[in-house]
Amino acid sequence: MAIKICLLSDHHVCINPRLWKEAFYYEKKGYEVVILSMRQSKQLLEKDFEILKGHRISYKAYLNLTAGEIQGIKRFFYRLRNRLAAEMQRFLKIGIKWAISAAPELMLKKAIEENANLYVAHLECAFYVGRDLIKAGKKVAFDFEDWYSHDYLVPQRAVSLLNKVERYALMHGLFCTTTSQSMAAALNEYHHIDKNITVIYNGFPEDALSEKEEPIESSNGDKRIKLLWFSRNIGPDRGIEYLLKALENCTVPVALHLLGMLDVGYKEFLNKNFPFQQHQLILHSFMPHHLLAGFISKFDIGLAIEENINENKSHTISNKILQYLQVGVPVLATNTKGQKEVADYFPATVCLVDIEDVHQWEDAIQFLSNIAEAEKQNQKKIYQQIFSWQAQEKNWMD
Repeated sequence: MAIKICLLSDHHVCINPRLWKEAFYYEKKGYEVVILSMRQSKQLLEKDFEILKGHRISYKAYLNLTAGEIQGIKRFFYRLRNRLAAEMQRFLKIGIKWAISAAPELMLKKAIEENANLYVAHLECAFYVGRDLIKAGKKVAFDFEDWYSHDYLVPQRAVSLLNKVERYALMHGLFCTTTSQSMAAALNEYHHIDKNITVIYNGFPEDALSEKEEPIESSNGDKRIKLLWFSRNIGPDRGIEYLLKALENCTVPVALHLLGMLDVGYKEFLNKNFPFQQHQLILHSFMPHHLLAGFISKFDIGLAIEENINENKSHTISNKILQYLQVGVPVLATNTKGQKEVADYFPATVCLVDIEDVHQWEDAIQFLSNIAEAEKQNQKKIYQQIFSWQAQEKNWMD
C-alpha cells in the first residue's frame, strides 16, 4: 500500500509554485499525493489543471468559494466572517484564526479525512491547521516559504497567532524547509531553537519551462537597454516606486517592461510618475509560468527589487531572481540578506544596490548591459549546480 502524502494550502496551485514542485517530487518518488486547497476562481482552476495535467496527483478542495459553485449565502458567510475577523484583529490584537483564512476548521476536517501518512503545510492557514494535526497524532512537516509572522505587518494580520504556530512548527514539525540559509538562521535565532531547517531554493524544473519565443515591444529597437520586472501583481510596496526614482536619475535610455496583473489604480500612478522623457514603459499581462523562460531570456537585465520593510523581505529569496539566473540574464538586485546569499555565487553577473541610493542604479545598469556572453553561460552553469530544481531535489526530505 503506497505511502500517502497530503499537501495543504489555501491558494490555487498555479500561484503557489513550491506546492506543485513538492507534489511532483513526491509523485516521482512513488508516493500517493493529494493536494488539499481552497478554490476561488474558475480561471485559476483552469491554470491549476494545466500544471497538473499528466500527473497522478489528486487535487481536492476543502472549500470552494468560486461564484456560482457555492450557495450564495454560504459564500457570503465565509467571506464576511473573514472580513470581520480581520477588522477585529486590527483593533483587538487577539489572534483570531478566521483572520488568517476563511475556514481553517474545514481544512482540518478534510485533512483528517484524508488519513495521510504525512501532511505538509504551505502558507498561513495550513500552519495553523498543522498544529492541530500534530495534536491529533498526525505527522506534519512545514514549509516556511515566507516568515509569515514577519511579513507585511498590516494591522489586520494575526501576528501573535502566526508567531505561536511558527514556533510550534519548529519545535514539533517532523521536518521544516525554507527558502534561504539566511531565513533558516533567522528563524532559529528569533525562537532560540536549534532546528535543522532544510533550505530548498525556489528553482524550477527545466521541463516546466518553455522556450517559446515571445515578442518584446520596443519602438527604439536595440538602442534602449531592456529591463524586466515581473510578479503576479504590479502595485505599491514592491519596490517599483524606488525604481522610478532611480530611472529619473538615469541618463542611459532604458525600456522598462513590467509583467503582471495591475492593481486597481496603479496604471494611473505609473502614467503620472514614470519618466517618459528619456525612457520607455511597456506593460505585459500576467502569463502562465511555462511561458516565462522564453520571455525572460530576451531581456538585457532582470530586476529583483525587494523593499527591506520587514524581516521576511530581508531574508527570503524570490522566484524572480532565480528565474533570471536560470536563463542567463544578468540581475540588478537590492541588497537584502537573502539576495546577497545568491549574489555571492555570481560576482560577475549580479549587481547589488542600496534601494535608497538611486545613484547606484545607473552604474549597475551600465555594467550589466555589457556582460560578455561567456559570463552569461557561466552564470547558467553555476545556477544548475547550486540553485536548479535538480539540485534542490537532492536536499528534499523523504
